[in-house]
Amino acid sequence: MIPKDKTLYHQIHPFKLFVDFSTGFLAVYFFWLHDVVTGLIVAFVPSLVISFIMIWTMDFTKQKNSPLGKYVARFMTRQKENLRLVGFLVMLAGGWYQSWGIIIIGFAVVLYSWTYGLLYKSKA
Repeated sequence: MIPKDKTLYHQIHPFKLFVDFSTGFLAVYFFWLHDVVTGLIVAFVPSLVISFIMIWTMDFTKQKNSPLGKYVARFMTRQKENLRLVGFLVMLAGGWYQSWGIIIIGFAVVLYSWTYGLLYKSKA
């Protein structure tokens, strides 16, 4: 599997999803406390390190051949990955401003970027 494919399919590995989800909400908590340095480290370092290790050491054929793999191959574009990042940054801003509403809006953007293909498919 080429690195480009690994970059796509590692995103749906259960361990990667766990790391991103847990550190994402922990980072929001640190932003809530106005601890920006810790928040930024927690938000990005574990995810980047795990991604690097996974992409260069693992095979994602199982993920590629799964129904979720077929879904991300079709719908997870760079645009949607960037939208996920924007949603996460909105969540961090919500933490900073201690606003549950902003956090929920950011989370909704992240959720939409993962699931918009389900909406798209239903209209086709």
